[in-house]
Amino acid sequence: MQNAVAFADNDVVVIAWSYGRKLPGCMGFAVYRIDAKGKETALPSMAVFPGTKRQPAQTTAQFPIQKFYWKDPYARLIAGKESRTFRYKIVPLEGKPGSLMPMRVGFAISNEVTLSPQVAPDLQAYFNRGLISTQRVSRAMDGHPDKESLLSMVAQPGNAMRKSLAGDMIAALLDFVARAGNGKGGTLYAALYELGDDELISALEKAGKKLHLILSNPKASDQQSASGITDGNDASRKRLRKTAGTLIDRMVASNHIAHNKFLVYVDAKGKPKAVLFGSTNWTSTGLCTQTNNTIVADDTVLAKRYLDYWNQLAADTEAAGDNAKALQGAKLRAWDAKPKVIMQADSSTVTSWFSPNTPKARGRSRTNEARPPDMEELATLIAGAQHAVLFLAFYPGTPSIVNWVAEAQLTNKDLFVRGCVTNPSTAAGFLYELQGVEQPKRKKGDPPGKQDPRVISAKALTSVVPSGWQKEILSAGFAVTHDKIVVIDPFSDNCVVATGSHNLGYKASYDNDDNLAIFKGQQALAQAYATHVLDIYDHFSWRWMVQEKGQKAADTMLSVKPDEWQSKYFGDKGEIRSAQLRFWLGAVPVTR
Repeated sequence: MQNAVAFADNDVVVIAWSYGRKLPGCMGFAVYRIDAKGKETALPSMAVFPGTKRQPAQTTAQFPIQKFYWKDPYARLIAGKESRTFRYKIVPLEGKPGSLMPMRVGFAISNEVTLSPQVAPDLQAYFNRGLISTQRVSRAMDGHPDKESLLSMVAQPGNAMRKSLAGDMIAALLDFVARAGNGKGGTLYAALYELGDDELISALEKAGKKLHLILSNPKASDQQSASGITDGNDASRKRLRKTAGTLIDRMVASNHIAHNKFLVYVDAKGKPKAVLFGSTNWTSTGLCTQTNNTIVADDTVLAKRYLDYWNQLAADTEAAGDNAKALQGAKLRAWDAKPKVIMQADSSTVTSWFSPNTPKARGRSRTNEARPPDMEELATLIAGAQHAVLFLAFYPGTPSIVNWVAEAQLTNKDLFVRGCVTNPSTAAGFLYELQGVEQPKRKKGDPPGKQDPRVISAKALTSVVPSGWQKEILSAGFAVTHDKIVVIDPFSDNCVVATGSHNLGYKASYDNDDNLAIFKGQQALAQAYATHVLDIYDHFSWRWMVQEKGQKAADTMLSVKPDEWQSKYFGDKGEIRSAQLRFWLGAVPVTR
């Protein structure tokens, strides 16, 4: 019996399907997008059969998908112009390359999905595209992608590359800032780590005296350092000093970062109404060249919680005076150590945590180091996972979620685990934990350790490039995956999403200004985040394999033997062999 399921966030659609068994003679599947008017469009394809050449605008009807799940990153290009709501038709094909025909077995139609950030009446989840290690970016730069040229493009408001990579993220941030100037009045309270994007700075300037900003001191760029500037926010600080109602300089000491990226909207009557938070720094790189997410919650209780934190940060800054080492004092740490559980209208909950939440900053000794309270909750939730743990992170340090996910995998061999990080040593730590071996300290020049394919570091087509493909660029800065996300059992009533600015390890809880929200029971949110995590993981997993295994893993040719490619997904008795296919097919999509 055929079956197809589809899931979406605001940026991409994932589709999975099954016929309950291998289909004799099946050469693959044509996948069609069906819009709200019933128009069918075959999705593009990249791979070709041996002896054939890639054709301009080729589709899956000519060169089919030889998998049982796929994603559609192109729907967003027409969303808004034609439709944001889609279904997908899966058509099995048979015959010879060049003359494929639909099989007699029936096609499958998925459920309807909508590309939208709206996951609940008062909750929106935004994801940017943020992937620069793509053939599209390489082609746009004539096959020679370089960091400086790309950075120049994404810094220009209105630039096509900027708009494409940022997706909905620019509008999400600008629309929130505009709430204070939409005729209803009100004010904005913000705490930001990196603020360097001209379009975003200009919007904050327009907010004028309605803006009350706590601004951190990130590391200066190489260009700034060459001019003797040590504050990465030097330019934006000078601009907003002239316009903001309040600008508080939170200049933390080295080895600490004031890492928040949140805004609170307070209405004209002084009531906190909404909060925006997540992993997105207010820079062109944060918008465009690294993966990021942002939550917008029209929740008065959660908004007040973040406003209270803003006031705690302001008081801590004032109490420290000019002494950076006096920041993150005992009063702030004690307040941060007390979480707040907030009930939602649909009976789901969100637990709000802030950092630093340990009695003191992190010491040099890691012996008998106490687990921070927010990480204790997160580790416990991971340990309780029944079906799946998915995550994206930048560089969480150690101990972190990577260690706890490995422990959960050891306890439950059937647990579906997938994760992608920027830092190679972090990914290697997962394998060391599985092996029960302490991860050795790396010296400069040492190669990173081996990685398990379930948890990988991001890679691009750099040293190994398949035939017919172009070399890619991996990063335009330090981060590639900059999300800070954990998703647990996304198809369960007990699903969990943890997200915010927190890097998901001890380091952030001990030493950084950070926020973390743990949503429980919000299935639409969990499924949107699961879609995003596996979209990013899948993008990098093949590239990781090619760079790890070399040209033997870089074969992009379609198979001409139906049983050969299908055997990766189904056994002869119909048993599912692919863990990821089993994960998707075990789901019931939530309507939103």
